[in-house]
Amino acid sequence: MQKAMRLCKHPGCTNLTTNGYCDQHKDEARERDRIADRRRGTARERGYNYRWHKYSKAFLSRPENKFCKLHLDDRCNILAECVDHIDPPDSPEDKRFWDASNHQAACIHCNSVKGHRKIVGTYEYGNEPNECSKG
Repeated sequence: MQKAMRLCKHPGCTNLTTNGYCDQHKDEARERDRIADRRRGTARERGYNYRWHKYSKAFLSRPENKFCKLHLDDRCNILAECVDHIDPPDSPEDKRFWDASNHQAACIHCNSVKGHRKIVGTYEYGNEPNECSKG
């Protein structure tokens, strides 16, 4: 099955493509992404080192952290795969980075959708309203 054609994501471009950008704009978009990645730094430079890996593994092993708290849309994986910073820290030296009260369980999809916004997840698996309880 062939992908549906969509407008190029480049502002004002009316070319159709099956990917995000048309052939005319895809190189420009890749270069923009490369520059943003260099500016952002590596995961290790952002504080996600072996110590964080051990901490997040322990955090997600707790029964209360098994499921994604965000559940932002229907593409949520339900099972937590990473530790999300509720209020994103500016750097690993920021006190919010290691503050356990600033952490919540999240799936990769919801963590990516949330981005660098402050969102407190309240979703509890098994406590979603069913059709009978909707008014």
